[in-house]
Amino acid sequence: MSVEAVAQFLERVNQDTALQQELAQAVESSAPGEDRVAAAEIGAKYGYSFTPDEIGETMEAAQKQQSGEELSEEELEAVAGGFCTPAIVVAGIGAAGAITGGVASRATW
Repeated sequence: MSVEAVAQFLERVNQDTALQQELAQAVESSAPGEDRVAAAEIGAKYGYSFTPDEIGETMEAAQKQQSGEELSEEELEAVAGGFCTPAIVVAGIGAAGAITGGVASRATW
């Protein structure tokens, strides 16, 4: 799993308001259930290599972590290394905190 690429991408999203808006727009305009694909395509556009499933798994694990649910070993790996809830800002992007607000409310991570 390309956890590092997902984490790096989400960190960049967290720091770049134009990218936050671009990602939010891509997720909003994607077909139902295609938000992961849209996020992976935006990531690829900026040089990050990860699959739709990889970003989805990372976001789901981060959502669980934020909600206080117990994580599996795989989920712990997905959010380890300072990932925390990095892109917690596409208006508030990240996972459960990382893609709350703007994107998460419309995403099906």
